Amino acid sequence: MKFTYNAYEEILSLLKENRYEVCNYETYPSSNHCVILRHDVDFSLEAALRFAELEYKNGFQSTYFILLSTSFYNPLHKKASDILKEIKVMGHDIGLHFDEANYSISTKKEVIHYVQKEVSIMSQALGMEINTVSMHRPSKWVLEADVQFDTVINAYGKEFFDGFKYLSDSRMHWREDIYQVIESKAYKRLHILTHPIWYGKEEGTMRGQLKDFIIVQKYNCYDAVRDNIRDLDEVLLEVDI
Repeated sequence: MKFTYNAYEEILSLLKENRYEVCNYETYPSSNHCVILRHDVDFSLEAALRFAELEYKNGFQSTYFILLSTSFYNPLHKKASDILKEIKVMGHDIGLHFDEANYSISTKKEVIHYVQKEVSIMSQALGMEINTVSMHRPSKWVLEADVQFDTVINAYGKEFFDGFKYLSDSRMHWREDIYQVIESKAYKRLHILTHPIWYGKEEGTMRGQLKDFIIVQKYNCYDAVRDNIRDLDEVLLEVDI
């Protein structure tokens, strides 16, 4: 499939046509024919917002997993938190995207400790309940550990793979034809992961999407510096970068 907003809307349309009920990680047990839509926001909150608006327009809700610690955005900054609150108002869920590489973790107990710590920080900072977590580039042993939490649902739990047909667009590549999977009606439950950074109005490439993102980041950095230095344009103009 093409990695465009129109192509993603085609997926949503197919889900409707084949009568998949939209559920989340809490409500799925009550449905025998459902889909969980999930987005890992590895790079851009702005891209996530565009996706959230598209889904809202089409009557869909999904879960956006957000990194607490990343070089690309700060969910605790007002501009970022405003975006996340806007996504939440549209009916979507906000979850924690947990990066174990930020810690020296070697046991299941440590995973539980740091996930709960980050969930607490994000919940308090955003003023909303965070009750789901997905792992960011998880190690093999963390995946196989099937870590369970008292108050947080692990999107990588075995139940969401053993009991669902899992589909992902990782590295801008669907390993199966998602249109065919949906239309086949062979699976009662679907678990679909997408990454908003890969999509645009026109079809692009992985190289092109990442290059465009890096260019935008450069100008975002300039704007951030301007917010912190009075009369920045007397020292450095945007055109100079």
